[in-house]
Amino acid sequence: MAELFKNLASTTLNGDIDDTTTSVVVNSAMGFTGGNFRILIDSEIMKVTGVSGTTLTVTRHQEGTSAAAHANGTDVKHILTVGALDARDQNDLAAYDTYANRPAAGTPGRIFLPTDGLFIERDNGSIWEKFGPIWPMTPPVAADFGTWVNQGSATIVDNKGAIFLDSGPATSGENLRCRVKTYPVVSFTVEMAFLPNIWGYSNYYAACGLCIRDSGGGKIVTFGAGGTSSSLETRGDNYSSATAWSTAITGWPSNKHCFDSPLIFLKYTDNLTTTRTISFSHDGINWTQMLSIARTDYLTPNQIGIFVNGIAGYSSSNGQLDTGMTVLSWRQY
Repeated sequence: MAELFKNLASTTLNGDIDDTTTSVVVNSAMGFTGGNFRILIDSEIMKVTGVSGTTLTVTRHQEGTSAAAHANGTDVKHILTVGALDARDQNDLAAYDTYANRPAAGTPGRIFLPTDGLFIERDNGSIWEKFGPIWPMTPPVAADFGTWVNQGSATIVDNKGAIFLDSGPATSGENLRCRVKTYPVVSFTVEMAFLPNIWGYSNYYAACGLCIRDSGGGKIVTFGAGGTSSSLETRGDNYSSATAWSTAITGWPSNKHCFDSPLIFLKYTDNLTTTRTISFSHDGINWTQMLSIARTDYLTPNQIGIFVNGIAGYSSSNGQLDTGMTVLSWRQY
């Protein structure tokens, strides 16, 4: 129940009460028709949780005060307390919970932030109105990916709760700039959300996204977004090294999906026995699986991370600026 407030509300006790009474009779309900609100009698703070006529249902000795007996005619004052302000804050932000646990509407102004839903929602007093959209994120930090592969002039920085990986000036050939960490030793899934920063699409496919690597042989496999002559499309590529493209991933769809939103979600799963799967999404909830492949196809990875590849076009007329990527979320489970 929402915390209630009223200016200059006061009354007096109608009868004595002892230190355990929870139904307090007063001479006026002070204009309140229900709880919750706080009252002060002598030096005891009570929380009123219900009002019936002039009878207040109370919880005694609140916020560090002590229960005591109070005499007939003692002042009863509605007061603003730390507890009331904390309750008000909690009322405004109704919940950060699953969509299924959204509370019933009825307290105007509350905000609901679902952990697994698509919208911020606001209580208008009768229904929840949807705003948004919202995507729960697990922000990474640059130190999560501690090792450079073929850094060149690339940089990585923590930036306002996300990380930004930049390729540096575009090159005339393949140059994957990767930041990687140790590959998990148990079955796992990574859900990654990122914003490509690719300027000037070219036929050489500047790209960014998630990568896996065999540090012993130097092979790399990349999954992500690549530039075409007019759009961003899903990319899946095998590299014999950070500077040498080999082949498209076995079975990668020939009709590649083109992204119509700048925010891209990628899901990578490895059961560490038989299979790796790669999926994409526009909302991080509904996924399209692009590929299921033998987990040892092309390489057996011992590193995983993020990459960018800034590649110059055929000529100055279709040249490529440096490629960057903002990683908003990296959820590994």
